[in-house]
Amino acid sequence: MTESLHAPRRAERADSAANRRRILGAAREAFAARGLDVEMREVAQRAGVGVGTLYRHFDNRERLLDALLEETKDELLRRIEDAVHTERPASALRAMIRASIETYGQFGALAEAVLAHRGVRSREGHAEFVALIEEVLRRGAAEGVFRADLDVPLAAATLESLFISGALLELARDGGYAGLAQRISDFFLLAVRPLSSTSP
Repeated sequence: MTESLHAPRRAERADSAANRRRILGAAREAFAARGLDVEMREVAQRAGVGVGTLYRHFDNRERLLDALLEETKDELLRRIEDAVHTERPASALRAMIRASIETYGQFGALAEAVLAHRGVRSREGHAEFVALIEEVLRRGAAEGVFRADLDVPLAAATLESLFISGALLELARDGGYAGLAQRISDFFLLAVRPLSSTSP
């Protein structure tokens, strides 16, 4: 009897979670296509839910955007952690850069707006990323893959600043995001390689 009473609640929670996933997926597509000009009604239509359902999950566009950015950050962090824990230092660094660049590409028109309007707040969640960059750099220096005298905090801060300064948006306009990941990886690995080495 108790089980039958709980079943409708579980179904309702599952439906609510599914709606939230659809809304966030639709918001990602809409914001990437049109930036911050997207209306909540458009997101609801893309998600196949009513406007009332959308507002039950996110009471305004700011909350919706915050949730989308948080979800994106978590996805990126999982990808980077996986690279750090499964690949050698140089490969891990390339994978981290590629994952970050691909995330920018997914945001499309929204990327510039996020940087312009959320520059200060976006730094709040960067500690985990910087720590992972530093972990890879220290491991690479210890293994002789990177130069032994590498200034790890400076190198990590340099790489981080590239991703939060808006420079990526300008660089991507020349050749797209796919080629940009390769260019940044090649440049950075060349800068941190041992002085006697001919390849990173």
